[in-house]
Amino acid sequence: MKVLFTGIGGFGSWTMRAEQMAATRPDWKAVPHATRKDAEGMDAVVIVKSIRDENLAELKAWGGPVVYDPLDFWRQRRNPWKRWARKNRLKDIADARAMAAAHFARIDPDLILCPTRAMVEDITPLGWKVGLLYHHYDPRIGDMAPPAGKRRRVVYHGRPEHLGWWLVAVYLSCFVHGVKFVTSNGPQPSLGHVLLGVRRAYPWISRRWKSNIKAAVALRLGLPFVAWPEAGYRETHPSAFWFTNVFEMHRAIGKALAADPAAPDDRFSVEACATELENILRDFIANRANQSATDKNTLPID
Repeated sequence: MKVLFTGIGGFGSWTMRAEQMAATRPDWKAVPHATRKDAEGMDAVVIVKSIRDENLAELKAWGGPVVYDPLDFWRQRRNPWKRWARKNRLKDIADARAMAAAHFARIDPDLILCPTRAMVEDITPLGWKVGLLYHHYDPRIGDMAPPAGKRRRVVYHGRPEHLGWWLVAVYLSCFVHGVKFVTSNGPQPSLGHVLLGVRRAYPWISRRWKSNIKAAVALRLGLPFVAWPEAGYRETHPSAFWFTNVFEMHRAIGKALAADPAAPDDRFSVEACATELENILRDFIANRANQSATDKNTLPID
């Protein structure tokens, strides 16, 4: 099967969901701003997150199956002091569906790949065909033994600014527990004993449609996972220590520090997720061909 990944490129989800996925197969390629010529000979095109109008028109003219991977496609940062932000806050399923329907209508894909089962359930009523593809951990993560010594470490892997006021809460909790809190970004997490998953704000859409990537990293490293109960985390890491407020977080960190590490779990490796995508595309293309044949056979005779 030959697959082309495309989009505007230049962001983290492009690196992981396009370049890293494409690298797993000799007949897969990732090309930002792909044209009709790039798509020639391909069995499917996967658009990752965003695409320019002119490139979308090229792919529509190509005529083959267009799949959309909408990972974090909505506007992530909002300024609460601005009037337009208050009016356009995504606070429930009705808001999320209205926003998604308008966004998907522009691309009008043949198939949408959702990063959580909750998102599959939420957007199925919009009418597009949907599939489920969880996020893989970064393949550049190496084997990491927790650091030796009495002082244990709680790690947040991501940009510290994404924590918002939770940054202070986690620092204070770790101080009370007598452990160190560290942050890291990039492919390789800092060495630690517990991995934390939390973000500065939890609008409805984040709780349901955000990917499982931090849970995938925790599983890969075999570390106890302390997290807000987002759908992606619950679906892929049911043994995590959950919290919904500061006091629960403090208790969860304590329980996680006392827990034994698990064996590394590779179920969300890039190879495993590429295989899952391959199966999704193969089944979709086969069903599409069967439906086309059925439609031809049922055409009225003049």
